Amino acid sequence: MTVVISSSLVIADAAIDNVNENNPIIGYQNLVTDTNVSASTEADASHPATNVANVSTFLRWEAAGATEQFVTVLLDTADDIDYLAVARHNFGSGVMIVSVEGLTDNISSPTPWFELVGETILADDSAVIFRFTPQPLLSIRLRIQASAAAVPVAPFIGVMYVGKLLILQRRIYVGHTPIIYGRQQTLANNMSISGEFLGRIVLGEKIGTSIEMKNLTPGWYRTYFEPFALAAREIPFFFGWRPGTYPYESGFVWLTDDPKPSNQLPNGMMQVTLNIAGIST
Repeated sequence: MTVVISSSLVIADAAIDNVNENNPIIGYQNLVTDTNVSASTEADASHPATNVANVSTFLRWEAAGATEQFVTVLLDTADDIDYLAVARHNFGSGVMIVSVEGLTDNISSPTPWFELVGETILADDSAVIFRFTPQPLLSIRLRIQASAAAVPVAPFIGVMYVGKLLILQRRIYVGHTPIIYGRQQTLANNMSISGEFLGRIVLGEKIGTSIEMKNLTPGWYRTYFEPFALAAREIPFFFGWRPGTYPYESGFVWLTDDPKPSNQLPNGMMQVTLNIAGIST
């Protein structure tokens, strides 16, 4: 997965000292619903824009053609938002230029939309987080320019999140396996009666890792992390372990068990481990 950072991004978090672009990020808040999302076109009744509000990556929105498309979310909130994320898309393989635009004024204004994240061509079809400076928005939209592939294809999206990122209190330095390298395959190995290797079949593949966090202040954990831990019992989330230095080592993931925090130090500092799995592309 890729983290695409706005060139004008300003990172600040009043709850965290010395925060910077390498603090891990979690995108779990999602303001996209089946009543506030729309798209320029829809291929058919089986692929409506409302499918992007469902966390299932099997369901998807698909455009009616390979022309420029907009996927728009109307926001009924004055709270700051700072990310738009997408999983299960074809922007990379379809050679599509994508960008994110926002709206803070009435939609009838002459030039209401402005750029939040500039135009980019993604390297592949892995999940992507578009990150920008926190701000209140009336609406936000993903602009997908026409496919420039040798054989143009219509864009599609499985899941789209919009909201406010949870910036983790401590950065991760050592002992962490980035999610894209935590490959977990289910294999069938074939051998002859005489012991010769005859090949193997990949029956399934996923990715997974553990996120170990230590020295969390008790107030921060209870105020900011516990709401995420409760929400993540039912929903997947986007995760970047060191988004500034390694923007491609992120993923669309879910918990594989319940996180159980514990007191780490006499001063009340806490620790917790998240065991996660995710989609492989």
